[in-house]
Amino acid sequence: MNTPLHTNSEHQNVAFGFALADSTVLAEAQLLVSDSGNSQSLQLDIDPQRLLKDGRKVSVIAQPLESPVNRQDAHIIYGQELAYVQYAVNLKADNTISIASIEGVEHPVNLGWSAFTEGEYELRISLHLKTPRIAEGALEPEQIAMVKYAQVITVFISLFPAEAASLNSPSQAVWSRNHHVFDSYGRGGFILADLPRLATRVEELIGQGNHNLIEQFAEGDLSDTLLEEGLIAMVWGITPWCYSLYSAPDKQSARMIAIDKLGDEPERQGIYHLDPSIQQLSIVPANELAYWPACVQKDWPVIDVEGEGETLHMDLYTQICESVNGLHENPLPTFVLTRSQGKPEAILPLIDVVIVDEA
Repeated sequence: MNTPLHTNSEHQNVAFGFALADSTVLAEAQLLVSDSGNSQSLQLDIDPQRLLKDGRKVSVIAQPLESPVNRQDAHIIYGQELAYVQYAVNLKADNTISIASIEGVEHPVNLGWSAFTEGEYELRISLHLKTPRIAEGALEPEQIAMVKYAQVITVFISLFPAEAASLNSPSQAVWSRNHHVFDSYGRGGFILADLPRLATRVEELIGQGNHNLIEQFAEGDLSDTLLEEGLIAMVWGITPWCYSLYSAPDKQSARMIAIDKLGDEPERQGIYHLDPSIQQLSIVPANELAYWPACVQKDWPVIDVEGEGETLHMDLYTQICESVNGLHENPLPTFVLTRSQGKPEAILPLIDVVIVDEA
């Protein structure tokens, strides 16, 4: 491993996280609950069913919480639930919790949690599988290996007081499928737009008929006009890869994205004007704009952008899946969309986003 497993306990939600290129190295891992007296540690299996032996990119997220996360919300945020296990633990102020027995990592990885209020807690560990939207349907045999390479397993570890741990009375789900889109995008990138309104305005500007908007954007001021009018946001030019796009339903829910595990600051930041009446955006691959307006009729993923603010922020965070067994390191890129009041002083679209050096 080239760099230490990442933790950033200074950020807003005290989430801990790291990612690995191969989930198999975590299949035998355990959580260790220890105290300062170095007495016998409590050892808890992370993956009792050994599902991680299947081998995919894996992200580990750990959060201390006041109450358990709604399992349907976790399904949206992290992907399909594969399994979960829950342990009752009695914690004291001097306890520490770490992950041990990671293949290729000699030392336990401390989660950084400390100064517990003494009492009964629950440790819940759930495994989730995130699959690109484009691969959710039936697959040809030759596509299965490609999809497996694109999929991401998340190991979500949460700690909360025992009195909040009723699985029979979960909190109401607030995340929907329209708050997180995980999909594959080609080199051209993608746009976000209210397609019916965009189609009407494009017809007003350049007329009816078939158009290649890629050429129109490159040769004239059409894209500038649409950006200024708040009808479009774009990521124009990108490393071909699978990306998550998150737009949390509210500020409290945004804490569950745990973006602090991805770095202190976003690697890239896009700023866009968004018409205040727009509440939902379709995500369209840029190459499809060559077939305008036919592409408007296709069924594209949508993402909700609730609120009335006229500024849309699109921040890119990239977590690296580190290798401990010789596999290539891989990025896990995430776009986080937020909306704020007032028109932006300047529109700064994301152009030529590079997450992998292809030289």
